[in-house]
Amino acid sequence: MDRRTLLKLMGVAPAGVLAPTFGMSALAQAKPEQITVMTWGGLWGDALQKGVGELFTQETGVRVVQDRGSSPVQRITKLKVSLDNQVFDLVQLHDGLFPLAESQGVLEKIDPNSPRLSNLSEIYPQFKHDYWIAQIYSAIGIAYNSEQVKNAPRSFADLWRPEFRGRIVLPEVSHSIGTYIIPIGALAAGKSPKDDEAGFEMFKKMVELEPIFAKDTDTIMNAFATGEALVGLLYKSQTMTVQRRNPAVQWVFPEEGAIAISWGTGIAKNTPNRDFAERFLNLTLDPRGQIEMTKAFNYPGTNRKTLDLLPPDERKQIEFTDAQRERLIDLDHQFMSDQRTAWVDRWNRAVAGR
Repeated sequence: MDRRTLLKLMGVAPAGVLAPTFGMSALAQAKPEQITVMTWGGLWGDALQKGVGELFTQETGVRVVQDRGSSPVQRITKLKVSLDNQVFDLVQLHDGLFPLAESQGVLEKIDPNSPRLSNLSEIYPQFKHDYWIAQIYSAIGIAYNSEQVKNAPRSFADLWRPEFRGRIVLPEVSHSIGTYIIPIGALAAGKSPKDDEAGFEMFKKMVELEPIFAKDTDTIMNAFATGEALVGLLYKSQTMTVQRRNPAVQWVFPEEGAIAISWGTGIAKNTPNRDFAERFLNLTLDPRGQIEMTKAFNYPGTNRKTLDLLPPDERKQIEFTDAQRERLIDLDHQFMSDQRTAWVDRWNRAVAGR
């Protein structure tokens, strides 16, 4: 298959604007008719367009086209294929996959001194990275049914309590956080999250408790909403969504610390529209752009000022305190990415009893 045919299958026309000289201002750079952002579809894509896309078009006169049809891994592959004649401008991923994108060489390094990234100074430092910036974040902790579980869990280790047999919901290994049970198991054993031997020993014990393995987050949420699950792993933000259906479901920030998770944006390597890509990225860091994600998904924005746009009672429910942010555990995603193939194999063998 030649490259032109592949691009047609992607549904993208070859870029017609030559790459600008690095450092040119947005005014000097030829203005494109559109920029293309690779992202999730559905409610996420709608919230992104409402919060960022519309503002971007108002400010620049440039349309925003979303590539919504690709999985996160497929986005990285499509960026790689297009390197010699890039047809994309930006890509959105979660923190667990950005290391793969970096190792594949498909992202431009962020210029922290760019005048087009004026919102960067208001972003919490832990959400700034060399090749991408987080837009929103949450934490993975423990959700549980407070009506049926009288002795509330307080730590990840409590997931292994025998009375939860058959009522613990966890993501399948194919889920974006499916392998997180390994570092969480290590933490529950009092070890480093990188101690995968300890993590897999704990996972084998978990398998003996016959957990409910869910293929996606919606399935996890439904297990809590219906009462099928008593306890399990869930983001704080999604727990708030579940509570609309089942108010008994509560969320715990584990004693070991909650696992940080974030979603953000990187600039495609060799984008022909670097300056405009920076301007779009900047709006993902703007409180006006982030608040739409907060309203749609209960995610706090990474800009210090985003939650100021919410009424005090809503803000109190959604925000993480400074002390909690300090206790968020940032997993070594590069290490986990390097180990993923081996971990998936061991995960499958453990579930199969081998």
